[in-house]
Amino acid sequence: MNRVLVFTALVVAVALAASGAGAGAASSACPTSNAPNELTLAGGSDQQAQLGKQFAQELQVALANTNGCPPTGNLAGYDVTYDAPGSGPSGIFAGSGSREAVVATNSEGLATAPPLTANTTAGSFAVAAHSDFGTVQFSLSNTASGLAASITPTGGTPQAAAVNSRYGQPLQARVLDANGNPVQGAVVSFSIVPGSTGAGASFLGGGQATAITDSNGVATSPPLQANGSPGRFSAVASTDGVTAVAGYSLDNHAAALTLGAVGSSSQSATIDSRYARPLTARLLDQDGQPIEGAGVTFTLGAEAANGGGAAAAGASFVGGTGQVTVLTDQNGDATTPAILANGTPGEFTATATVAGSTASLTYTLRNLGARLVAGTASRSAIVEHRYSRALSVRVLGADGGPLSGVSVTFTIGKANNNASAGFSDGTSQATATTNKAGIATAPALTANSIAGSFKATATLSGSKAAGYTLRNRAGQPAAIATGAADGISAAVGSRLPIRLAVTVTDKNGNPVAGTLVRFAAPTSGAGGHFTIRAHATRTVRVRTNAEGIAIAPSFTTNHTAGGYTVGVRAGARRVAFALVNR
Repeated sequence: MNRVLVFTALVVAVALAASGAGAGAASSACPTSNAPNELTLAGGSDQQAQLGKQFAQELQVALANTNGCPPTGNLAGYDVTYDAPGSGPSGIFAGSGSREAVVATNSEGLATAPPLTANTTAGSFAVAAHSDFGTVQFSLSNTASGLAASITPTGGTPQAAAVNSRYGQPLQARVLDANGNPVQGAVVSFSIVPGSTGAGASFLGGGQATAITDSNGVATSPPLQANGSPGRFSAVASTDGVTAVAGYSLDNHAAALTLGAVGSSSQSATIDSRYARPLTARLLDQDGQPIEGAGVTFTLGAEAANGGGAAAAGASFVGGTGQVTVLTDQNGDATTPAILANGTPGEFTATATVAGSTASLTYTLRNLGARLVAGTASRSAIVEHRYSRALSVRVLGADGGPLSGVSVTFTIGKANNNASAGFSDGTSQATATTNKAGIATAPALTANSIAGSFKATATLSGSKAAGYTLRNRAGQPAAIATGAADGISAAVGSRLPIRLAVTVTDKNGNPVAGTLVRFAAPTSGAGGHFTIRAHATRTVRVRTNAEGIAIAPSFTTNHTAGGYTVGVRAGARRVAFALVNR
């Protein structure tokens, strides 16, 4: 009650002073008597703490005056009540052990709350500070970031080792916070839980072990040594703040092991295709019982390469590796991924081994060559024109079935006169991949400007090539050249000593074969006739041979002396022989 009277007197005094200031008194200096009339934040707002952890800064308020001048007088003893939310994200004050705390101001007008600890609910919240001079609020936040919320095994399970030998992998556990982010610096405890047979192990340096998580939230145990008792047992990893544990399945097996093939230990596949079956090995102890969780390492060998660099027959597991380690299942079986033969035919071996044991197994594998069957083996095109059908080949496996996904190389040859063709990019070689039907189709092919026949091939490593015969045909007749008979003379009524002949070529100078050439003698005056099977005729039609040459039948002059011409026509092109009857 006394504080209320004091506060009222101070307010009245301030009001009177303010009413007297209207006469022009100076207002720039702070008054000598300046009682507090408001509450302000002095520190601790806008901060964050992990769940269950203490906020780094204490919450603090200060008495102040709205005129901006420092308050005067006795500032100690004014009660300030700090009030955190009653539900959801909040905190607990030390001392009171509750969400509320009452603190008196000191001589400087400061009221500092007891340390505040975040509760277990993530999120933002406000803490209110109440006093006779008003209320202010602190903005705070609880976060689960960086706090362990889960622990899971990431390595070392399941696995097996021979009794009294070291396990191949340490145990690993990953610690994550509630947001799924790795927690660095968390302490993880690894413990061995012995099996019913007494089987167990110890960590190097002691029976149990601890490790600190790295930047990925992963903690790695020391190496693990099996004891002398065969059988299964387990291990667990735990960390503070997480009730669940990470579990590991381990197995001590007898030192004497046998490794046998499941199914045939030899098989074959066509080059560049999958083997029908993966490799499977079964691991048994000395009593013939299957061993579960043991690592079996499969290694694909290769045939010794010939010629110091020649490709060798071999294979790879799907994924491109030549070695994999697989854990045995409850039947003691370890099965590899699928196996893909490379492109070289031949026989090679694969092996299966178990670490810490002499048990091993050898497999015999063979890559078989594929069979290439050409599409239409011969085709032709006019020079400088595209072949109507692209080259194609079908690739068949050793079983006669089509092989898909196989790369085939098409190569275009060249005739002695340089007749050839090129693919759409101008090159003479192209690669195509077989489709589901096993067919590989080359890009479009265009003849060059030279007529003639030449070869092409489709090849696949380790297989016999498929061949094609291609022919560039001459274009349309563009020129006709007369032969040696042009300009000769003969006596009337006699046979010309040289037969009339012409050579027909296209625009590129290629002889045009098979084109029809018409020879025509004059209808009157000096002239003559051709003889076909004892029949005289003024005109004849003759086809050019492979060299583009058309040779007319023998020509006999008539009985009229004088010069004349024998006309020749091939397509739209014309020429004439100049002859004389003597």
